[in-house]
Amino acid sequence: MNKNKFLSYIILSLLLFNIIIPIPITHAASTDNILNTLAATTIADSNSSNTGGGGIFGQLFNLIFKKILGPVFNIFDGNNTKSPTTVPPGSTNDTTLKNKTIVIDPGHGGSNPGAVANNTRESDNNLAVGLKLRDKLVQAGAKVIMTRDKDRTVAPEGSSLGEELAARVTMAEDNHADIFISIHSNENPDSSIKGAMAFYPAGKSSTLASEIETALVKETGAIDKGTSSATFHVLRNTSMPSTLVEMGFVSNQEEAAQLNSDSYRSKIAQGIFNGTVAYFKN
Repeated sequence: MNKNKFLSYIILSLLLFNIIIPIPITHAASTDNILNTLAATTIADSNSSNTGGGGIFGQLFNLIFKKILGPVFNIFDGNNTKSPTTVPPGSTNDTTLKNKTIVIDPGHGGSNPGAVANNTRESDNNLAVGLKLRDKLVQAGAKVIMTRDKDRTVAPEGSSLGEELAARVTMAEDNHADIFISIHSNENPDSSIKGAMAFYPAGKSSTLASEIETALVKETGAIDKGTSSATFHVLRNTSMPSTLVEMGFVSNQEEAAQLNSDSYRSKIAQGIFNGTVAYFKN
């Protein structure tokens, strides 16, 4: 800063020297004309900005230092302030999810495809979104446990449904998860019904489900079917906060096509991710 000011003073001195020392009339205007021109140029600016310095030399100072040299050398900028910046969820500067253990449970799989309609299988949708969500959570610093990362059952093939669901709960309990998110696709005999919804354990907090439902609907534009308590095995038997997310209805032709779309699956994953961040922040 001092070096810049010193350089500025030298430039000012040279300018004043050229103005004060007589200049041949054949090559330049008179000193009075130069000073009058400088005064006319700077008076309006000095009045409007309320900067210091009276008389022609004060105005000359304002012109050279604040209008010309100031922006170049970044001096006399004490009043300049930077706008506050916000940290987007999941950025490298956001530590909300750092070291959080999160279990993602893509429902069904293997010999149990779940709901099947309109050329889409629930198990495929669940896994695709689960993998996208995993990547986002890992990038944000979370430790992610997938109950399955391919098209298979969690318990040994041929196990009962109870054993399959218990195996998913066991993974969450054994890893001391902070939260448990089960991902599903819905179906209904009425093919006109569509929308996203989230369930939470009966008698327990609905906060996780509410945050994820809100963020999911905001990100995808899906119909908001709200949150509701439920007694699903994976909800009533997990000790940590848990939710079961129904992303949409495969029985609805329009929503089935969306659930089959990679771009829409990315939106769902982003919505669940945003809701997860919001949950831990609140």
